[in-house]
Amino acid sequence: MGTADFMFGLEHRTAGSTLFLLLSGELDIWADEELSPRAARLIGPDEPEVVIDLHHVTFLDAGGLRLLLGIRHKVADRRGTVRLIRAQGQPHRVLRLTGLARNFDVWGGEPDDGCGQGPAVPA
Repeated sequence: MGTADFMFGLEHRTAGSTLFLLLSGELDIWADEELSPRAARLIGPDEPEVVIDLHHVTFLDAGGLRLLLGIRHKVADRRGTVRLIRAQGQPHRVLRLTGLARNFDVWGGEPDDGCGQGPAVPA
């Protein structure tokens, strides 16, 4: 057996009390299985603020949506907030077409789409 060649990634940093998650690559069922536990361990215990940067996400399907919703659910359980930033291309279209863009605080989506609320915060 060879080694797995991951087509996705998760980087993180904190600024004050805000956790920034930088997701990249193809967010599918495999990404959900691998990244959900990692993201869950990073989320603070009380009223966390999480910013998820989707700028480097090239593909999003039901598995990727499950990952995003799982993060949102975990943060909501702790009375925190989640913001998606810099969703573009196919991932942005999936969020918009599924109606999930309305369920997240989305900043810096596609130009002139009326979805973003202000400038993106780089992660």
